[in-house]
Amino acid sequence: MGKDFTSKGLGDAKSPALQPSASALRLGPDQAKYILANQAPCVQKPSSIGHCIAALKSSNAQRGSVTTCKQFLWLSFFFDGTGNNREFDLELFKHSNVARLYRAHKPTSQIDGILSVYIPGVGTYFPEVGDNGGSALGLGCGSMGEERLNFALKQLDEFLKAPIAKARVPANAIQEINVAIFGFSRGAALARAFLNMIMEERCEKRGQKWYLKNSSWLVRFRFLGLFDTVASVGLPMSANITGLYESYNHDIAGNIDNRLRNYRLSRPERLAFAADGRPGADPAPGPADGHKDWGGRLRVDETVEEVRHFVAAHEVRNSFPVDSVSTLANGRVSTPTHFYESVFPGAHSDVGGGYAPGEGAKSLVSVDSLSLMPLRLMYEHSIRSGVPMLAEWTADNQADFRFNEKLREIYNYYIKKVGAASTLGDGINRHMALYYGWRFRSIRKKAEGDKTEAAIVASQDAKFSEKDLAFDREVRTLELKESIAKISLDGLTVARDMQANTTGSGDARDAITANNVNVERARQKYELARSDRLLTKARKDSLPNMRKFHAMLTLYDQQLLSDVRAIRIAINNGASDGLVKKNRRNLRPHYKSLLDAYENEFEKNSGLKDEKIIAFFDNYVHDSLAGFAKDATLPSDPRVVYLGGDEKYEYASLEGDSQFSADQEKRMT
Repeated sequence: MGKDFTSKGLGDAKSPALQPSASALRLGPDQAKYILANQAPCVQKPSSIGHCIAALKSSNAQRGSVTTCKQFLWLSFFFDGTGNNREFDLELFKHSNVARLYRAHKPTSQIDGILSVYIPGVGTYFPEVGDNGGSALGLGCGSMGEERLNFALKQLDEFLKAPIAKARVPANAIQEINVAIFGFSRGAALARAFLNMIMEERCEKRGQKWYLKNSSWLVRFRFLGLFDTVASVGLPMSANITGLYESYNHDIAGNIDNRLRNYRLSRPERLAFAADGRPGADPAPGPADGHKDWGGRLRVDETVEEVRHFVAAHEVRNSFPVDSVSTLANGRVSTPTHFYESVFPGAHSDVGGGYAPGEGAKSLVSVDSLSLMPLRLMYEHSIRSGVPMLAEWTADNQADFRFNEKLREIYNYYIKKVGAASTLGDGINRHMALYYGWRFRSIRKKAEGDKTEAAIVASQDAKFSEKDLAFDREVRTLELKESIAKISLDGLTVARDMQANTTGSGDARDAITANNVNVERARQKYELARSDRLLTKARKDSLPNMRKFHAMLTLYDQQLLSDVRAIRIAINNGASDGLVKKNRRNLRPHYKSLLDAYENEFEKNSGLKDEKIIAFFDNYVHDSLAGFAKDATLPSDPRVVYLGGDEKYEYASLEGDSQFSADQEKRMT
């Protein structure tokens, strides 16, 4: 595998590869680390009347009693994902679900007691915190996340000043302060860190309730809405098998070859087997886990009244391990009954949003975006929890939530086909089994000469490349304009300083004053030119780049076949790895699904035949690995799931587990 294919990436693939660690992927106690999960529900037909009634009910509840002057406050915060920025993503209509929920929320109003704050994703232009956007540290390591947390906390403090002052009059006391926080990707990690920041720095706990420090004002943490939490702060997990240099050199074939040669425990034929097929394969064992600094403050307190976490079923990148809202305590997984973790079909941004129409050769029009399904469901959960959403939607809101009826129908069909799973691991395995069935069918069809996918990739690449070239020209023009403005400013500043060092008549002093005016004008001109350049660069950074996407699809197709061959050779040779014999009985659940799908397609003539499931993957589910192409992830790798910290979760078995009580099983339905 010596070829050097590169890809600047699609959507969430803008960030460099993460660097993993040893403790990051450590295995937990057998038979205990099972995370309860809810089946992703079907989506009902949208009703403008139903939406309006629900929003009005929420609005009435938000206002509190009309017979009192006491204040009822609602503070909502929206943390966008890595590389996601509402202002610049709107141009391609690729703004995330967090941005869409923010646009559907009531605006900030002291009169109504509502605060609504949007925080752009790390790695994007955010001048309020000094982030120029596009930095490797921001995109790859979550740099300037702390600044975003401080910005959000400052907004909270500033908003509360007036209500607190008003509350000095007993009749205007604060009845309660309600908090809702939303987040996607690293923004979901920031949302969880911000929750802890508010609790630790602005609140105090009395019994099981929170109060604003040094006051009697009740604080209720009403709703936490998360789309696929990925921390990856500091060195990401993928660094455990990639190395710092390799993760930035974009030699994907070389990265994979290096992993297979130098990190032998991460080879597929080593990962695929365990005694009695016990789950728990760790594709990137090592000390890097992406939980440095604020990324280590993700535990969700049980006093949060409702937590909804939507997990991407078809995300496998080592640089994107998911952080469950469940935790590991005393060797067992703990999941509060009001914490709901659901597995949704699709890659990372198929759940949280952020793909442009046609990006990755999927969802060619905006109303076909798979992320619209979890968006609709998160909106419904939040409004039932009392989050103050708009009762009357604008045209923008309607466009944000509008989806094709065919998408809804095929999504619901797919959800029913997957079936219910009681654990997160079982849920992911069920989704991946269908995906591998489709993937091997796709590989076979392309080998037989099918060019459908290649043609769509080429047409979409041409569309985005044309826009990229136009932005390139515009950025170069603005860079020149900025440079000229800087030279002018520097020259005038030097002249003014020289004049200031001379003593003379009133005429000289008048000249100094005039020079100061000229310098200030030049500074304003330079700052405007710099701002124009950064804004245009941010628009360019938002564009998908598909120039190497087809090459990456081909590379990963071939690698998947190679991974399967390695596992089958180990089985056929009757190899043994210590005490574990490499046979089918000892195949881990994830790899059993992989081999079954391969053999059904290529040997048993019983591969995937369901046209609706085939169409679902053909048209809606993105290949985030090919779009990213920056670390040493193998297409056969299972996704890593962290348990509220550095503990990695062992995927549940295909058969489920008998430890669940009847009450827990009832909750899953």
